Amino acid sequence: MRVFLAIVRRDLLVEGRARELVPSMVMLGVLLVTVASAAGLDRAAAAPVLWLSVVFAASFGLARSFHHDLEHDQWSGLAMAPVDRAVVYLGKAAANFIIILAAELVIVGVFAVFFNVRGGVVWTALAVTMVAGTAGIVAIGTLLGAMIALARLREALLPLLLLPVAVPAVLAAVRATEIVLAGRSLAHAQGELQLLAAFTALCVALPVVLFEYVLEE
Repeated sequence: MRVFLAIVRRDLLVEGRARELVPSMVMLGVLLVTVASAAGLDRAAAAPVLWLSVVFAASFGLARSFHHDLEHDQWSGLAMAPVDRAVVYLGKAAANFIIILAAELVIVGVFAVFFNVRGGVVWTALAVTMVAGTAGIVAIGTLLGAMIALARLREALLPLLLLPVAVPAVLAAVRATEIVLAGRSLAHAQGELQLLAAFTALCVALPVVLFEYVLEE
């Protein structure tokens, strides 16, 4: 647990000092929302617009999640650390999750303004849906980010890899968001939330097994 918390704390401190990743993710997500709104898309298309913005913004952040480790020659240190590699993955994924949620707060706020999202019940349900959907995307995205960390065009490559793999989570998140934006309770999105939970569990279990080989490579 101490190693896990140390990795999370280190990554958050690095981002807090650099202050580059979250603003870049916010700008990308807000740009996509703004373009969609300017194109005249209505409320019916709001949920897909929101999640496409989140996926592309998140993929940019996930692609750079190992940038500091490579730049400061800490990749080999992670690989040689006398701890379970699963702990390293979980620490990186948890830090990514927090960073992406921070960017989503702004993206969702801008989205709410452009697409006229109101209501206390909607906001609570929307928050649950965003957390559930983001967890699945981060779980598999952290593994993919590590796999392509050495690629020169990783920022462009990761969205091409992440979106197809995360299709089940994105579709379930879109459907759950549509239900929430329609003013219905989360009880009506129970099936979608269960699918998101199962997808996240699978995407956490897979890297826990494979991450050791990714670090060694």
